[in-house]
Amino acid sequence: GRAARTGPAGRTGPAAQPTPRPPLPPLVLRSRHPSHPVPVTDAELDRLWATLHEEGLAPVVFHEGGVHCAADLRALLAPHRAWCYLAQAADTPLALCWLDGFCGRAARIHFCVLRAGLPRAEEIGRLVVRFLLRAQAPAPAPATNGRPGPHLLDTLVGLTPAPYRHALGFVTRLGFRRAAVIPGGAVLARPTGTRICDAVLTLCTRADLPDCR
Repeated sequence: GRAARTGPAGRTGPAAQPTPRPPLPPLVLRSRHPSHPVPVTDAELDRLWATLHEEGLAPVVFHEGGVHCAADLRALLAPHRAWCYLAQAADTPLALCWLDGFCGRAARIHFCVLRAGLPRAEEIGRLVVRFLLRAQAPAPAPATNGRPGPHLLDTLVGLTPAPYRHALGFVTRLGFRRAAVIPGGAVLARPTGTRICDAVLTLCTRADLPDCR
Protein backbone atom coordinates (compact mmCIF):
# COMPACT_ATOMS: atom_id res chain seq x y z
CA GLY A 1 0.00 0.00 0.00
CA ARG A 2 2.98 2.36 0.52
CA ALA A 3 4.41 4.20 -2.49
CA ALA A 4 7.81 2.91 -3.59
CA ARG A 5 10.79 4.36 -5.39
CA THR A 6 13.60 2.75 -7.33
CA GLY A 7 17.15 3.43 -6.14
CA PRO A 8 20.32 3.61 -8.28
CA ALA A 9 20.72 -0.16 -8.22
CA GLY A 10 17.09 -0.90 -9.02
CA ARG A 11 16.10 -1.54 -5.39
CA THR A 12 12.78 -0.29 -4.17
CA GLY A 13 12.07 1.45 -0.91
CA PRO A 14 9.66 3.85 0.74
CA ALA A 15 8.88 7.08 -1.09
CA ALA A 16 11.20 9.93 -0.17
CA GLN A 17 9.66 12.40 2.26
CA PRO A 18 9.97 16.11 1.47
CA THR A 19 12.59 17.84 3.55
CA PRO A 20 10.85 20.13 6.03
CA ARG A 21 11.65 23.79 5.63
CA PRO A 22 13.58 25.34 8.48
CA PRO A 23 11.46 27.71 10.58
CA LEU A 24 11.67 31.36 9.67
CA PRO A 25 13.55 33.54 12.16
CA PRO A 26 11.20 35.46 14.46
CA LEU A 27 10.28 39.01 13.60
CA VAL A 28 11.64 41.73 15.88
CA LEU A 29 10.22 45.24 16.11
CA ARG A 30 12.59 47.96 17.32
CA SER A 31 11.87 51.60 18.03
CA ARG A 32 14.00 54.65 17.32
CA HIS A 33 13.00 56.17 20.66
CA PRO A 34 15.89 56.37 23.16
CA SER A 35 13.81 54.52 25.76
CA HIS A 36 13.96 51.32 23.70
CA PRO A 37 16.52 48.80 25.01
CA VAL A 38 18.22 48.71 21.58
CA PRO A 39 17.01 51.80 19.70
CA VAL A 40 17.37 52.16 15.95
CA THR A 41 20.53 54.19 15.35
CA ASP A 42 21.43 56.92 12.88
CA ALA A 43 23.90 54.52 11.27
CA GLU A 44 21.12 51.99 10.67
CA LEU A 45 18.94 54.67 9.08
CA ASP A 46 21.86 55.63 6.83
CA ARG A 47 22.14 52.00 5.68
CA LEU A 48 18.38 51.84 5.21
CA TRP A 49 18.52 54.91 3.01
CA ALA A 50 21.19 53.26 0.88
CA THR A 51 18.95 50.19 0.52
CA LEU A 52 15.89 52.29 -0.36
CA HIS A 53 17.90 54.10 -3.00
CA GLU A 54 19.41 50.89 -4.39
CA GLU A 55 16.01 49.17 -4.61
CA GLY A 56 14.36 52.19 -6.24
CA LEU A 57 11.95 52.64 -3.35
CA ALA A 58 12.97 56.11 -2.18
CA PRO A 59 10.99 58.16 -4.76
CA VAL A 60 7.98 55.84 -4.35
CA VAL A 61 7.85 56.02 -0.56
CA PHE A 62 8.76 59.69 -0.25
CA HIS A 63 6.54 60.67 -3.15
CA GLU A 64 6.00 64.22 -1.87
CA GLY A 65 9.64 64.96 -2.63
CA GLY A 66 10.88 66.12 0.77
CA VAL A 67 13.40 63.33 1.45
CA HIS A 68 16.46 63.25 -0.80
CA CYS A 69 19.27 61.84 1.34
CA ALA A 70 20.10 59.98 4.54
CA ALA A 71 20.21 63.20 6.54
CA ASP A 72 16.65 64.03 5.41
CA LEU A 73 15.52 60.57 6.52
CA ARG A 74 17.11 60.96 9.94
CA ALA A 75 15.43 64.35 10.36
CA LEU A 76 12.04 63.00 9.27
CA LEU A 77 12.25 60.15 11.77
CA ALA A 78 13.68 62.11 14.70
CA PRO A 79 12.08 60.85 17.95
CA HIS A 80 10.46 64.23 18.67
CA ARG A 81 8.77 64.19 15.24
CA ALA A 82 7.70 60.60 14.63
CA TRP A 83 7.33 57.15 16.15
CA CYS A 84 9.71 55.07 14.05
CA TYR A 85 9.92 51.26 14.01
CA LEU A 86 12.24 48.87 12.20
CA ALA A 87 11.06 45.30 11.56
CA GLN A 88 13.86 42.79 11.19
CA ALA A 89 14.65 39.09 11.38
CA ALA A 90 18.07 37.68 12.29
CA ASP A 91 19.53 41.21 12.12
CA THR A 92 18.25 41.68 8.55
CA PRO A 93 16.10 44.82 8.08
CA LEU A 94 12.78 43.91 6.44
CA ALA A 95 10.54 46.96 6.76
CA LEU A 96 10.34 50.49 8.06
CA CYS A 97 7.23 52.01 9.62
CA TRP A 98 6.60 55.39 11.17
CA LEU A 99 3.77 57.45 12.59
CA ASP A 100 3.28 61.21 12.44
CA GLY A 101 0.42 63.67 12.16
CA PHE A 102 -0.76 62.89 15.69
CA CYS A 103 -4.14 64.24 16.76
CA GLY A 104 -5.71 62.97 19.96
CA ARG A 105 -5.35 59.17 19.84
CA ALA A 106 -5.06 59.01 16.04
CA ALA A 107 -1.95 59.15 13.88
CA ARG A 108 -0.97 58.77 10.25
CA ILE A 109 0.93 55.57 9.49
CA HIS A 110 3.55 54.99 6.78
CA PHE A 111 4.82 51.57 5.62
CA CYS A 112 7.88 50.69 3.58
CA VAL A 113 8.66 47.00 2.99
CA LEU A 114 12.15 46.29 1.69
CA ARG A 115 12.83 43.65 -0.94
CA ALA A 116 14.08 41.24 1.75
CA GLY A 117 10.77 41.58 3.58
CA LEU A 118 8.40 41.04 0.66
CA PRO A 119 7.83 37.31 1.35
CA ARG A 120 6.66 38.24 4.87
CA ALA A 121 5.07 41.62 4.11
CA GLU A 122 1.61 40.84 5.47
CA GLU A 123 3.01 39.10 8.54
CA ILE A 124 5.09 42.22 9.25
CA GLY A 125 2.15 44.54 8.61
CA ARG A 126 -0.15 42.61 10.95
CA LEU A 127 2.55 42.61 13.64
CA VAL A 128 2.97 46.39 13.42
CA VAL A 129 -0.74 47.22 13.31
CA ARG A 130 -1.62 44.99 16.25
CA PHE A 131 1.32 46.26 18.27
CA LEU A 132 0.30 49.88 17.74
CA LEU A 133 -3.39 49.38 18.48
CA ARG A 134 -2.68 47.29 21.58
CA ALA A 135 -0.08 49.66 23.07
CA GLN A 136 -1.28 51.10 26.37
CA ALA A 137 -0.13 54.04 28.44
CA PRO A 138 1.49 53.08 31.75
CA ALA A 139 -1.14 52.92 34.47
CA PRO A 140 -0.63 55.24 37.43
CA ALA A 141 0.63 53.55 40.57
CA PRO A 142 -1.48 52.24 42.12
CA ALA A 143 -3.78 51.73 39.13
CA THR A 144 -7.37 52.84 39.80
CA ASN A 145 -9.47 49.72 40.33
CA GLY A 146 -6.63 47.69 38.85
CA ARG A 147 -7.53 48.86 35.34
CA PRO A 148 -4.81 49.11 32.69
CA GLY A 149 -3.89 52.48 31.25
CA PRO A 150 -5.74 53.76 28.18
CA HIS A 151 -4.63 52.76 24.73
CA LEU A 152 -2.12 55.14 23.21
CA LEU A 153 -3.83 54.98 19.82
CA ASP A 154 -7.39 54.31 18.76
CA THR A 155 -7.06 54.93 15.02
CA LEU A 156 -4.36 54.46 12.41
CA VAL A 157 -4.83 56.72 9.39
CA GLY A 158 -3.51 55.98 5.92
CA LEU A 159 -3.34 58.54 3.12
CA THR A 160 -2.24 56.82 -0.07
CA PRO A 161 -1.97 58.14 -3.64
CA ALA A 162 -4.81 56.60 -5.63
CA PRO A 163 -2.44 55.21 -8.32
CA TYR A 164 -0.67 53.13 -5.63
CA ARG A 165 -3.07 50.22 -6.02
CA HIS A 166 -0.55 47.70 -4.69
CA ALA A 167 -0.21 49.69 -1.44
CA LEU A 168 -3.98 50.05 -1.10
CA GLY A 169 -4.42 46.32 -1.54
CA PHE A 170 -1.75 45.68 1.07
CA VAL A 171 -3.31 47.87 3.78
CA THR A 172 -6.78 46.50 3.01
CA ARG A 173 -5.50 43.01 3.77
CA LEU A 174 -4.16 44.31 7.08
CA GLY A 175 -7.63 45.49 8.13
CA PHE A 176 -7.74 49.09 6.90
CA ARG A 177 -11.01 50.25 5.36
CA ARG A 178 -11.52 52.97 2.80
CA ALA A 179 -13.12 56.06 4.30
CA ALA A 180 -12.91 58.63 1.51
CA VAL A 181 -11.24 59.73 -1.69
CA ILE A 182 -9.65 63.17 -1.44
CA PRO A 183 -9.55 64.85 -4.87
CA GLY A 184 -6.11 66.28 -5.52
CA GLY A 185 -4.91 65.09 -2.11
CA ALA A 186 -1.52 63.62 -3.08
CA VAL A 187 1.67 64.85 -4.69
CA LEU A 188 3.83 62.62 -6.87
CA ALA A 189 7.23 64.29 -7.25
CA ARG A 190 9.47 62.63 -9.83
CA PRO A 191 12.67 63.72 -11.59
CA THR A 192 10.60 64.14 -14.75
CA GLY A 193 8.13 66.45 -13.01
CA THR A 194 5.51 66.76 -10.29
CA ARG A 195 1.85 65.95 -10.62
CA ILE A 196 -1.17 66.04 -8.34
CA CYS A 197 -3.46 63.04 -7.98
CA ASP A 198 -6.28 61.85 -5.75
CA ALA A 199 -5.52 60.33 -2.35
CA VAL A 200 -7.37 57.49 -0.64
CA LEU A 201 -8.06 57.89 3.06
CA THR A 202 -8.05 54.58 4.97
CA LEU A 203 -8.66 53.92 8.66
CA CYS A 204 -7.94 51.04 11.01
CA THR A 205 -9.22 50.74 14.58
CA ARG A 206 -9.35 47.90 17.07
CA ALA A 207 -12.93 47.28 15.94
CA ASP A 208 -11.55 46.51 12.47
CA LEU A 209 -9.36 43.76 13.97
CA PRO A 210 -11.60 41.25 15.80
CA ASP A 211 -8.62 39.52 17.43
CA CYS A 212 -7.23 42.85 18.69
CA ARG A 213 -10.18 44.16 20.73
